[in-house]
Amino acid sequence: MRIIVNGREIEIKDDARNVLEALREVGIEIPNLCYLSETSVYGACRMCLVEVDGRDIVTSCTLQPREGMVIKTHTPKIYEMRKGILQLLLASHDGECTTCEMNGKCKLQKYAQEFGLTTNRFEKISKKTVTDTSSVIVRDNGKCILCGDCVRACDEIQGIAAIEFAYRGFEAQVVPSFEEKLENTECVLCGQCVAYCPTGALAIRNDVDKVYKAIEEGKYVIGMIAPAVRASLQEEFGLEDDVATSGRVVSLLKMIGFKKVFDVAFAADLVAYEEAHEFLERIEKGEKLPQFTSCCPGWVKFAEQYYPEYISHLSSVKSPQMALGAIIKKFYSREIGVDPKDIVLVSIMPCTAKKFEAEREEFEGDVDIVLTTRELVKVIKSTGIDIKMVDPEPFDRPYGLSSQSGLSFGKTGGVLGSVVNVINDKMSVKSVETKQLSEGVSLTTVELSNGKVVKGLAVFGLGNARKIVDALKNGEMEADVVEVMACNYGCIGGGGQPYPNDVRTRARRAKLLKEVQSIDVLISPTENFHMHQLYEKYLEKPLSHASHEVIHTHYKHRKRVQEDEIDILPLPEESEDKVKVSVCLGTSCYSKGSYEILEKLISAANKEEWAKNLEIKGTFCVENCGKSPNVVVNDIIVSEATVEKVKEVAINELSGKKGDSKVSKSNV
Repeated sequence: MRIIVNGREIEIKDDARNVLEALREVGIEIPNLCYLSETSVYGACRMCLVEVDGRDIVTSCTLQPREGMVIKTHTPKIYEMRKGILQLLLASHDGECTTCEMNGKCKLQKYAQEFGLTTNRFEKISKKTVTDTSSVIVRDNGKCILCGDCVRACDEIQGIAAIEFAYRGFEAQVVPSFEEKLENTECVLCGQCVAYCPTGALAIRNDVDKVYKAIEEGKYVIGMIAPAVRASLQEEFGLEDDVATSGRVVSLLKMIGFKKVFDVAFAADLVAYEEAHEFLERIEKGEKLPQFTSCCPGWVKFAEQYYPEYISHLSSVKSPQMALGAIIKKFYSREIGVDPKDIVLVSIMPCTAKKFEAEREEFEGDVDIVLTTRELVKVIKSTGIDIKMVDPEPFDRPYGLSSQSGLSFGKTGGVLGSVVNVINDKMSVKSVETKQLSEGVSLTTVELSNGKVVKGLAVFGLGNARKIVDALKNGEMEADVVEVMACNYGCIGGGGQPYPNDVRTRARRAKLLKEVQSIDVLISPTENFHMHQLYEKYLEKPLSHASHEVIHTHYKHRKRVQEDEIDILPLPEESEDKVKVSVCLGTSCYSKGSYEILEKLISAANKEEWAKNLEIKGTFCVENCGKSPNVVVNDIIVSEATVEKVKEVAINELSGKKGDSKVSKSNV
């Protein structure tokens, strides 16, 4: 398709989603603050305005290209309109740039500089701000520009909807339901809201000071670096072709006081090896299948909350971070003669949920501090040392050797591929075929030498994971093993990775990890000599009692919203004919109309005979978000509720007839 852009004829893809995307592909980046290619088009910021056919000025993100259309991306009128939009945003923006997490990376700051905004014609306006530091994700609504990127990422990509718009006009905010703290919601701490937030309204809890304090106190500080971290560091410091990036980071960390630095990819080899044996045992016994990977803590929390019936299907092998942490504290401390209490283990991860994982009660004491890639970048820059000039050092032995399989854990499909490699070494694989089923879902079919066929799914994005798990539950799909990564493209797209963290950046990181960092003489985990030594010395063999004691764990059903019901319209006196009606006011149900149902039920209870014995309560989650809005009548969940549906069930309960108990609060 050919169109005219700024007086020049250019060719664009026929299937371009919109003009913004089409022009981006040919090197014209139109300013925008609310556009995400993975989600629905929002069109709220109005920064991406273009002139069409010399007449209309419209948003390019909502404009479908057509043959011969004439576009102008930068006219005096458009320039002034964009400038005015920026000034309005800046008038109500926090403006504390020097202490902001996004200073130097902020899109609002970038555009303000590019448009030369050194003064503002609008007066500074103060609005209600909310600061929440209760979890590893820090919220500061004073920096929010209501672009909606976090809301759409959480809802449309991850399928969780832990945050949503509230209030109207100038009072508008992005908050969890009833302004609850994030730690008390269904948030899985994947950090995708942080990854896409352009202004720092959502950030990561900074734990760098804890590291320096440990060094200052003379603790034996040990670092360990995840595979996905090195790919984004290459991008951040312009080291795209440097195969020694990880070695330079090892050297720099030792300069500032780290005693040892290990490679998490070693633990990835160990986890893949153990997990493959666990899978083969389950296949042999024909139980707890499909086996789900458990390397991703965002996915694990998601499964604990939404699919408790599949908790036993999760691999019991710890994630590489927690497995290596346990090994260092239990075994390596003996070898170096240091009390585990004096070791401070610092894990450097691409992921916000890894901070949460290290603080889970099951893993207490295994890993002391988790820094994200963003925090590591700050550490490196604060030293004033040019990392390009640092001579690389190898990771310390014995936990510094890894295979290509271990390194591949950093991107989607890596865990499944590693397990397949181990199976191949154990049983011999006749053929492996992988095909893409949809964006974020691939199927690998493995034919073993004995003729048995094993099907493995690799899934990224929790929205995709929900669809796949539901399909498996309903018998619409079949699989023996399923790898799930919460973030798109896997760990390279983790919430702790540097900004920008969009589709194009993630694809580039995956390429770097595959072509530059994953070049290794070892192919499979089974070739890792130091891993086998670890078994000989301490773990005995895969799935042994010793192995279970150290590198296996268990998970449990985790209630999504930690809140009691609240009385809204209690009966003035107890009645045998009472029917309790609890309206879910959680984010997902609230956004789909549960509050309107609540208002109508209150009105009915005050005016209509059938409703006089309703005791109305508010609840914050019935764990049935896929069929919102939900109302619980006594113990019966009314899914996709309307007042009419609630009335029908309530009247049945009042008359002593039992409703359909197939879906009830006790068995969801």
